[in-house]
This record gives sequence, structure tokens and C-alpha cells, in this order.
Amino acid sequence: MGSGHLCLALMPFHRLLALPFMHAGRGLVSFPIATTVPTTTSEPQPLSPPLQQPPADAARRRRRRTLSMATLRNLKIKTSTCKRIVKELRSYEKEVQKEAAKTADMKEKGADPYDLKQQENVLAESRMMVPDCHKRLETALADLKATLAELKDSNEQGVEIGEAESTIAEVEAVVKPTEE
Repeated sequence: MGSGHLCLALMPFHRLLALPFMHAGRGLVSFPIATTVPTTTSEPQPLSPPLQQPPADAARRRRRRTLSMATLRNLKIKTSTCKRIVKELRSYEKEVQKEAAKTADMKEKGADPYDLKQQENVLAESRMMVPDCHKRLETALADLKATLAELKDSNEQGVEIGEAESTIAEVEAVVKPTEE
């Protein structure tokens, strides 16, 4: 190894404060620094022992198991996504009912027109979220069905499959009434 040059423009500010400042009148000044590290032996030591290659059939089995586990994991994730979106949809529907009742109450009491307008804006925003949730739910349901079909084609077994089927039935019950 040899020596290198340290460019002040590339150093962190706290390091610049520790260096003696030399002004050469031309902008940046470089200082020679040593880049050699003293070693006790002349031969480089390996960082870790060499890895042994597993037999080809074991690698193939591990890869197949990893692929199926990833697919089961994806199925579980997509099932949870559908459940979460159904929960969000129900929450937004309750919020719309609550805000509609509050708006009607404000109209009955003859509230300030500005406050009434703000409340109507809140109600409109809540109503906009319901169709958005339905669209996301339909997309998530399609993804879940595709993943489930892929798993059934590969003859996978697991608790996740039964859970996904029950979630599909629940989601279809929520989505169907709005399509009619």
C-alpha cells in the first residue's frame, strides 16, 4: 500500500475542525496521509471458511419448499389485506352515517352557514372514501383469488387456504350488495 491524498471537500465537517487549516491561496489543499495498516503476518487471512456446496437434490427441495412457503406467506398477507380493507370500509360507512346525522342536526338547529358548509365538506370526503375502499377491496379480492388458485393448482395444504376461502366468502358478501 502507499500513501493517498485527502481532499478536504470530501471530509465530514467535524473532521475538518480537527485538522490544522492551511491556506495556499488556491482553494482546496490536500494533505498526504498514510493508508497502510500494520499487519503481523505477510499473508492475508481469509474472512471465513469456504462454503461447502450442498447436494443438488437438497438444493432443489429447499428451493421448492421456499417457493411454496413464499406463496403461502403471500396468501396470508393477501388474506389479511382483504380483512383490513373490509374493516376500513365498515368504518367509513359508520363515519358517513355519523357525519350525515351531525349535518342534519346542524341544519335543524340553524347553525352558522360557514360551520354547516365545513360539515358538508367533511361528509362529502367521507362519502368519497367508500367507493375508493370498494375499488381497493375488489382489487385485493382478485389478487387473493389468483393466489389461492395458484396454490390449489400446486396441491398445497395448510390452514391459510381455509382461512383465505372463508375471507373470500366474507368479502364477496360485502362486495355483492353494492354491485346490484
